[in-house]
Amino acid sequence: MIKAIETEYHGLKFRSRIEARWAYVFDLLGVKYEYEKETYALPAGAYLPDFWLPEIERWVEIKGVTPNDRESKLAYQLA
Repeated sequence: MIKAIETEYHGLKFRSRIEARWAYVFDLLGVKYEYEKETYALPAGAYLPDFWLPEIERWVEIKGVTPNDRESKLAYQLA
């Protein structure tokens, strides 16, 4: 497993470089986002989605690899 590298961008600390890169892409596209806005208590456990896109009311979860079964279940339950 590849270890995530905490990265700062626009005054925010992202848990990984790939998340910071997506924030950069959202900024380039003019897409407003909120990073790790809220934690949810779901049947499969606590879930903190990466990005909330308020203008289209959608969550975006960034994964460097294919999500495992627990991650997939949490995303499904949040949806």
